[in-house]
Amino acid sequence: MGPGEQSEWTPSYGDSRWPSVMMRFTAWILSTEPKLMADEATFRATYEGRTYPQPAPPPLAVSLAATVTREQVEGRPVLIVTPKGTPSRWHVVYLHGGGYVSDLLTLHWEIILQVVRHTGATVVVPIYPLAPEHSHAEAHDWVEQVYRWLLTRCAPADVVLMGDSAGGGLALAQAMRYRDRGLPAPARLVLFAPCTSVIPENPEVDAIEARDVVLARAGGALAGRWWAGADDPRCPQVSPLFGDPAGLPPIDIYQGTRDILWPDVRLMADKIARAGGQVRLFEYADGIHVFVGAAFLPESRDVFARIAATFGALERQRQPATDVVSAPPLVFSRQLAVRMREQSTPWIHHVGTRARLHVARARRAAGRADPA
Repeated sequence: MGPGEQSEWTPSYGDSRWPSVMMRFTAWILSTEPKLMADEATFRATYEGRTYPQPAPPPLAVSLAATVTREQVEGRPVLIVTPKGTPSRWHVVYLHGGGYVSDLLTLHWEIILQVVRHTGATVVVPIYPLAPEHSHAEAHDWVEQVYRWLLTRCAPADVVLMGDSAGGGLALAQAMRYRDRGLPAPARLVLFAPCTSVIPENPEVDAIEARDVVLARAGGALAGRWWAGADDPRCPQVSPLFGDPAGLPPIDIYQGTRDILWPDVRLMADKIARAGGQVRLFEYADGIHVFVGAAFLPESRDVFARIAATFGALERQRQPATDVVSAPPLVFSRQLAVRMREQSTPWIHHVGTRARLHVARARRAAGRADPA
């Protein structure tokens, strides 16, 4: 089935209604660390007045599978990830997550790598303006310019808009923007745990937040206010859940149920379906937020297999060296060494520097002042 073909909203739990052992183990590892988003004051102190972040460099596995080049659009960088060999006709615009405040992370590179492997697509990665230094208005204006620039190179029918978390919300709002401005629509949207509302008011979140090992409402709501800037956080370009979803391209959403964004994602999918849209919501039992960034999980492999089928592409032949770099035993041994050194878990390092939070708490407990 190729992007743009008709589909119905068919919620699914992959191959099982139970999480894999690896998913449970991954959630347990993350549950041993504090969530930076859980404390608004710490979250604010981490991001206000910071040195503006830079995107993480492409890991070795990406360099083995693709060529990464850098373009400038309206004065900002766009990374172009082109598969080695013969690329497919697809161009994926990937809008990364990170709570609107973090730049491209190693986690996102792993997702990009799997998209390249499974679809042969050329992946276009806009390095969009972040909060709190910028707001959604600046980001939307610039990402639209990137889309217009891409349409000078390929047909809209060959473009898929993709994003995770905050980037998923940005992608959904961009699709509404293209419709309203009369721009040609992309073939499809593919979203991983998209942030459909920055307002944490859904009562169903109460039962989920304690089990969500990545996100929390306090810091997330602050990031949402930064992102909204001078606008109402209910503005559809900030929280697309409050917008009109009629006339959007077909949409696929991959969502875990151990994620505070899940209840609003369900509302968004239902709203799209009631507006006559084509939407498929794939739900994964106890899946953590943006679990696809841990590509070794069985649930993640299921997601990327489904994406490959959606794109009408066979899984590309993997290079042995790339498999070694991404093999789970090597990932865990490498991260165990990092964890022992600085008490962090970089590969699921979604919204901030957990190590910094650990150090600050340890110093407070010892009665010492935090370093400047």
